[in-house]
Amino acid sequence: MTRIIRVHDPADPEIEPYLKVRDRDAHGRDGRPGLFIGESPMVIEAMLCERIVVRSILASERHAERAAAMIASSSVARAGIPEPTVLLADDPVLDAVVGFNIHRGFLAVAERPPERAVRDVVPPLGADAALLVVEECNNIDNIGQLFRNAAALGCSAVVLSPTCHDPLYRKSVRVSCGGVLRVPFARSSDWEADLEWLRGPAGVMLVGATGAGECTLAEAAAVVQALRPRRWAVVVGAEYSGLSEQALAACHLRARIPMAAGMDSLNLGVASGVFLARLQEG
Repeated sequence: MTRIIRVHDPADPEIEPYLKVRDRDAHGRDGRPGLFIGESPMVIEAMLCERIVVRSILASERHAERAAAMIASSSVARAGIPEPTVLLADDPVLDAVVGFNIHRGFLAVAERPPERAVRDVVPPLGADAALLVVEECNNIDNIGQLFRNAAALGCSAVVLSPTCHDPLYRKSVRVSCGGVLRVPFARSSDWEADLEWLRGPAGVMLVGATGAGECTLAEAAAVVQALRPRRWAVVVGAEYSGLSEQALAACHLRARIPMAAGMDSLNLGVASGVFLARLQEG
């Protein structure tokens, strides 16, 4: 049976992990060590369905029934995982706790899943693999959008360079619509070695997304679609600086999206979606 606690005081110790979330965001401390925060019903449903250990759900009193229904609907998928506590509060108390108006009426605190190595998330040789490889992306919204694209367009995994922003940051998880919880990901500890492993022993064709590419995306797609098994990765860089020389050198193909006169690029999230959709065809 779901444990429900009604919170009337912002100082109640049950809600300590949720205190002043916006202030923690500003200082790069989203939640507590080993934990992350999810926001919005869509994200929390993904947290429940992906067998993540959700410690508690903080919801507005007006959403009490929906919170209970989310837990009940995920009970089969979560067999053997402790059920989260539901903390209910009136909207003024809720806003006082987190430091801003939560118009969606839901937050949740969960344990971070164990970190994985790049070699653990890439499908084995002989199997198809569609990867999104991300270098030096430090924009919160872009990280979220990249994971949303990866989930929507069937990526096997996302590989992050060592300095990419944390994809489990609250806003990134929300922008991803829970995609960061659905797509396996790993942060590289040795970028050069992992790029070389992907393009060599792992048998992955690396397609760099760059406005200076020597071939068009359509031409790159034709090469990828002839692969058997189809093992490929779209490699994207930071919005303004693009891919490093190191990453460009590691790519088998460097492809561009033809632009109309006067335009030189697309937003990183949009461009990655175009690349992934095109390479998934065939």
